[in-house]
Amino acid sequence: MNIAQLVQSKTLVTLLQALEASGELTAGRTVQARLLSLEADGTAMAMIGDTKVALVLAGPQARQAMLDPGATLTLRLDAPAESGGDLRATLVETRPASAASAAAAQATVSPASAEPTAAAARALAGPMLASALQQQDSLAPLLANLRSLARGEVVPTLPKDLLAAVNRVLAQAIPGEQPLTARQLREAFQNSGLFLEAQKAAGLQPQGDLKIGLQGLREALIPIIEALAPAMKIGAQDRAALPTADGQPETDQASRAAPPRRDGPLLPQAPAEPTLSPGEKTLAIAETLLDQTESALDRIRLTQYASLPLEAARQDASQPAQRWLAEIPIAFQNGTTVLPMQVERDAPRRTAQGVSPPLWRIRFALDVEPIGPLQGIVTLQGREVGVTFWAEREETSKILRGAAPGLENALLAADFASGAVDVHTGQPRVVQPTAGQFLDRLS
Repeated sequence: MNIAQLVQSKTLVTLLQALEASGELTAGRTVQARLLSLEADGTAMAMIGDTKVALVLAGPQARQAMLDPGATLTLRLDAPAESGGDLRATLVETRPASAASAAAAQATVSPASAEPTAAAARALAGPMLASALQQQDSLAPLLANLRSLARGEVVPTLPKDLLAAVNRVLAQAIPGEQPLTARQLREAFQNSGLFLEAQKAAGLQPQGDLKIGLQGLREALIPIIEALAPAMKIGAQDRAALPTADGQPETDQASRAAPPRRDGPLLPQAPAEPTLSPGEKTLAIAETLLDQTESALDRIRLTQYASLPLEAARQDASQPAQRWLAEIPIAFQNGTTVLPMQVERDAPRRTAQGVSPPLWRIRFALDVEPIGPLQGIVTLQGREVGVTFWAEREETSKILRGAAPGLENALLAADFASGAVDVHTGQPRVVQPTAGQFLDRLS
């Protein structure tokens, strides 16, 4: 990628005359644009705020630069070279596209170009997946430590900026001691970090997003570590490679949660125990939190990757048309659990009676005492609804079977045509995962 040369040369970018019609794009301003697509002839589409604009990348350096959809361009707008000419801009800075931002660009381009953009997102994710898969972990360990810090159980006080960042992350958890509402679940799913880049690409300013909260926590921790750490500081990956007393590299891979997969099983994530001890030194606290924060961000990136559309060559009738995977923290009195949720939508199909309504499925997995591990699926097609639970403990299955008639009556009272509730002991059957989910195509 030739981005460094492109930035250093301050290559001029000519904006088409239509840009000036927005009124906000005037000479002297500096704006950010999200690259949506780039053609071989240098023409491009980008988003500036909520406005889709056309760009022409001029000059040999720009033609050589392989800018990918999702990249962020910082542009300084300049007056036209001639009176009445096109508005111009100087490319001040570029930030390469992440897998998530490339996926976000897909949500903004036309349907005809959606699959190529999704393919670009998958290609971009390749080099990042190996690191993310190694470092990712459930959000539960981080939430346990943050909760302990907020209660003053580790140190009596925290720096104000850090305490504010801690509280913002903890505030993302749904209170679990009261019945969950549909609105709470919907908002938590939307704010799980899954759609953050897509919302930004659409010109929105998300508030209360979990990924934003984690990024803010990271930004609050880094200055603390830089101020307290010695000049020669060993990073998290280097520490993992250090030999232990028996001469073997230290690793905690076995203790990490299995990574999220597009068509793999949903894994319940029980509340974790805090790992920070009372009286812990500030540097040790900050380094532990930073490692756990990076692991949580990597896990969100993996859920974003798992939510990308399948390649056209891998689509078949058994696959849902759309699938989204997110993880939602729920705070209980005995700790904060993480609820994986997968939302699927099958396209409407033609039948002898006409076109059937789309089929929706919501899968979830929960592990909290006293019920233990529990999984479920809710299906909805038109006014037909079905609910199935799998409880690993027979005692929980008995409780759910006793409550099933009341739930069925409640569904019928809500004007659903049917509302069958099935309860099983054990786990749902695991579908064999699709090959190539984490294939690094660049190696």
